[in-house]
Amino acid sequence: MLRTVAHWVGAGLLAGSLASSAAAQELSAIVEAVSPPREDVRAFDIVVEGTVIELKPGETLSLGYMNSCAHEEISGGKVTVGATESKVEGGNVSRTIVPCNGSVDPDSAAGANEAAVVAIRDLGDNSDEPVRLVDSLQPVFVLDEGAVPDDPTLVIERKDGKEPPVRVSLFGRTLDLKQTGMKLTQGGVYSATCGDRTVGFQIAPNAGVNPVVTLQRVVRF
Repeated sequence: MLRTVAHWVGAGLLAGSLASSAAAQELSAIVEAVSPPREDVRAFDIVVEGTVIELKPGETLSLGYMNSCAHEEISGGKVTVGATESKVEGGNVSRTIVPCNGSVDPDSAAGANEAAVVAIRDLGDNSDEPVRLVDSLQPVFVLDEGAVPDDPTLVIERKDGKEPPVRVSLFGRTLDLKQTGMKLTQGGVYSATCGDRTVGFQIAPNAGVNPVVTLQRVVRF
């Protein structure tokens, strides 16, 4: 069940030129974590191919590549963001491929659950496209192309009407429901709308049972 948003603390975009570049280019990766904290790179920043991040000895960075589902743990060195993975010079990288693009066919949504099929088909013109299956009760929403709408309000709506719609503002290009305290419902079929963009997704029936990395929580517009 959705919970009332009492507090929202967002994470910022990379400063200066990185933020403007992200608006003009396709985004490659999301920063999942950085330690110790620093001002120029923060969790939930989204970065484009060619971005360079210098890590000092002892600094660590976790990146999730949205197109390749590569999850990287990087320690030290010069990190150059690529299209599907990073180039790391003078540091160490551990790279794994995680399930991050699971989808639900509208014709077989939720098995024999006809209500879920109808809900997914009610999403609009793109209803025949596979719908993202999210293995978490708290997705991370990412606007991964084009300009951020003048009104950054994100409307999350459960398609069977069992929960009231919720309106939350994006912070830059991202919204992490974990930061808001909100949780969606296992098996629920939802739409999320921001500006003229709408995406459909379903929360996995076993979501929340096993831990997942940030990349596995991403829902892209």
